[in-house]
Amino acid sequence: MSLKRLLVSVDDSESSRHALKAALDLAGTHGASLTAVAVMPPYQGDLRLVGVSDIARVLRQPCEQALDNAKREAALRGLSLTTVCEEGEPGQMIADLADSMRADLVVMGRRNTSTMGRLLLGSVTARTIGFSSTDVLIVPDGAAVNLRRLVLATDGSRFSQHAAQKALALGRELDSMVEVVSVMDVPNEYLALAPQAAQELAASTKSFIAEVMDMARAASVAAKSKLLEGNAPEEILKYAEEGGSGTIVIASHGRTGLRRLLMGGVVEWIVAHSTLPVWVTKR
Repeated sequence: MSLKRLLVSVDDSESSRHALKAALDLAGTHGASLTAVAVMPPYQGDLRLVGVSDIARVLRQPCEQALDNAKREAALRGLSLTTVCEEGEPGQMIADLADSMRADLVVMGRRNTSTMGRLLLGSVTARTIGFSSTDVLIVPDGAAVNLRRLVLATDGSRFSQHAAQKALALGRELDSMVEVVSVMDVPNEYLALAPQAAQELAASTKSFIAEVMDMARAASVAAKSKLLEGNAPEEILKYAEEGGSGTIVIASHGRTGLRRLLMGGVVEWIVAHSTLPVWVTKR
């Protein structure tokens, strides 16, 4: 797949600055155009701004400062950068802009937070993934984006099939190693009470992996596979992180309305806890 149009979300946080650097690296490597967007909240009668003559200018100031900083960082690398300041709900605005510019990827940062913070996950990140029809790359603080090792999580769904196609396309373009993993998540008591059913589940999980491995061979992409057992998000993340630098590729299951903002337990947990970048595919 080609990465020709990238969108990065920026603000005044350290995690945003780290994501910007990752996006600039990707733009430089792939020869892609890069747009930085900052979103200012709509004015809703903030009493702290009573008496301020130019409220719009005050509200735009943090937005414009973040974009000016982004332009300076791009200039230091000799790269061009388009900047956009939007007003509204950030997740929705970022997703809408990605759609309108037909972006190939949205790049966002993620703060290293407390356990409770991870569980709740930043609302802007969650809402962007929920609203967006564009793939989203979440880059945790301090993480390097390494697309030469792709850890692809599959559960056999049509959504994970799309993720497999994206990962294999990247693997073909970048000569990457694609590591295909799937998890047999069966409680011990279930194994004891219904061993035959557990065996059937294991066979089904292996078939998910085998299907992707067949796709990899057909595409001449280097790939290897691993069947994992246990709690799905924990085992996927443990496997990925123990292998060193790389990027996790996982599908966000299609949902509508409020449910899509929650992404689904496995994806949300991995995005919130991973020390590696996570590429969430949307289509």
